[in-house]
Amino acid sequence: MAKNDNIKTEAKDELTGTESFFDKYKNYFFIGGGAIVVIVLGIFGYQKFVSEPKAIESQEVYWNAFYDYQEGDTTGAAYDGTENYDGFESIAEDYDGTPGGEIANYGMATHLMEDGDWDGALEYLDNCDFEDVMLGTLVLGMKGDCYVEKGELDQAVEYFEEAAEREANEFTTPMFLKKAGLVYEEQDNYEAATKSYEKIKKEWSASKEAADIDKYLARVQ
Repeated sequence: MAKNDNIKTEAKDELTGTESFFDKYKNYFFIGGGAIVVIVLGIFGYQKFVSEPKAIESQEVYWNAFYDYQEGDTTGAAYDGTENYDGFESIAEDYDGTPGGEIANYGMATHLMEDGDWDGALEYLDNCDFEDVMLGTLVLGMKGDCYVEKGELDQAVEYFEEAAEREANEFTTPMFLKKAGLVYEEQDNYEAATKSYEKIKKEWSASKEAADIDKYLARVQ
């Protein structure tokens, strides 16, 4: 029993670690959508962008807020706006369904996750509908993190599994397989945790998650 308790504690500590949600998902956003301008211009399926004036307008209004967000804004201007420009909160509401609105929803979600408002973050994430596969996958993973923090582990692991299976790649697949494994550990489902970790070891051996995966396998076997 003591061993199982220790395993669950280690898994929980790693799942809810001290790494800033803002920093983590902001960085993932810039990695996953490295050519953020391309998203706004519509290469990822926003064909309507060229023909709908509101979509074009959304591009024009979000740049100042996005710049503050990218620079690690600590004043709240990126979210609340200033007298000179709109913040993500109003952009998400006024331009929902446009490229600028999608970015604003993502930005607000990371902000609320940083504040521990998991339900609020989930509302914004539900409004994210990125055509870009990488960004869409990150949104699924963020939902999983929110449900972990809410203690709803069954829901969390569903999102992590979905994120891991969506367009397999060396960046998101092993990352979310590991998160799924950690949730399974918390649930005392060591067989499922083993499968997640073994998949990382066998299929994603070059990933950073694979570097110390033997430690996790030893813990659950």
